[in-house]
Amino acid sequence: MKLLFANATILDVHSPFHGQQADILIDGDNISEIGKNLYAEDVIDLAGKVVTPGLFDLFAHFNEPGHEHKEDLNSGKNAARFGGFTDVCLVPNTDPVVESKSDVNFLKSRTGEGVNIHVLGAISEGCKGENLTEMIDLNAAGAVAFTDGLNPIWNTELLLKALQYMHKFDGLVINRPKDVHLSQFSHMHEGEVSTYLGLKGEPSISEEIAIKRDLDILKYAGGKMHFTHLSTAKAVKLIKNAKKKGLPVTCDVALHQLIYTDENVSEYDTNYKVDPPFRTEKDRKALIRGIKDGTIDAIVSSHQPQDPENKDLEFDLAETGISTLPTFISEALKLQKDLPLELIIEKITEAPRRILDQPPLSIHEGAKACLSIFDLEEKWTFNHSTNPSQSHNSPVFDQELTGKCVGIFNHEKFYQN
Repeated sequence: MKLLFANATILDVHSPFHGQQADILIDGDNISEIGKNLYAEDVIDLAGKVVTPGLFDLFAHFNEPGHEHKEDLNSGKNAARFGGFTDVCLVPNTDPVVESKSDVNFLKSRTGEGVNIHVLGAISEGCKGENLTEMIDLNAAGAVAFTDGLNPIWNTELLLKALQYMHKFDGLVINRPKDVHLSQFSHMHEGEVSTYLGLKGEPSISEEIAIKRDLDILKYAGGKMHFTHLSTAKAVKLIKNAKKKGLPVTCDVALHQLIYTDENVSEYDTNYKVDPPFRTEKDRKALIRGIKDGTIDAIVSSHQPQDPENKDLEFDLAETGISTLPTFISEALKLQKDLPLELIIEKITEAPRRILDQPPLSIHEGAKACLSIFDLEEKWTFNHSTNPSQSHNSPVFDQELTGKCVGIFNHEKFYQN
């Protein structure tokens, strides 16, 4: 069955049709032709809409198994599809933790409804940083990378062994850089705002010391490392210098770190309580520069749903995290004053696939048809009636937003929002 996306504006810097309005003819699972005045019996007019390669998220939490009251795999896929994501990497911080072949197979089996599930296997048992998992088995089962997810790898010996162990299959370590002792009992960034609010703050050096340590271990042990959730100006500089020296290192930043700062915490709104915490405006601008100059390879959703019982509390008692997938493109469009849209799209399409050594994806004739479609001008309200996620811990809940995913095409099918 052939399907024609007519009058689509293609947004893909790796496509020969980038920036052009064209018809995209899809035959089964492939793009068979791109041009003008093409014909098919099934036609969807995309005049005024943009088409990109399918969005790919390197870091999200769907909570299943163990905490399905916050999010489960079905609602998580609904949220991803609503946000325009065809591919999502899930962190292993479930209950039980993703640390066996059966755990990997269970998550992989839930790929479908337009969304490909990619499994991040745990590096340590229980994500506790004490004993290594059977990473060769996890890799054979299909884990695409290894991480303790929301937990930093605090154990230097374990990190060293993990890097050496992964030489056997060219595996990738993903680490959230944080010194667990310097960050203990903290609720936001340490600075003027935390002092004013009377909240215990996490100092920037917590992240920076951890990065320095990990880079030294990487030099010694070899292997590949990806730093997730950069948040400070010094962290960006450390990664930039490491890349200049030729170290096999990549990194990402959570979308909300590019938008908000610690000033947003001033009203004690727990929807702004995240990990790492929002830093200063100086840090935010440094992260933006890191995106521009290529130091920061990718942007992640850091989708972390929470239920009201864990979020609607006093600030120092509330859990961290924002539900981000449903509003991702609306929030990303706010960055256009700082970043060109095509660069933003590249950081959430081609770059994550490259980091994980996944097959490249681009909009050209003969390519796989895996597409995300957006109306960048559509206004809509994010509320209980429009929210596809089970959770609504978002600072933009009940607000009018601009920009929305119209639908995705994946697995030979168009999924309309």
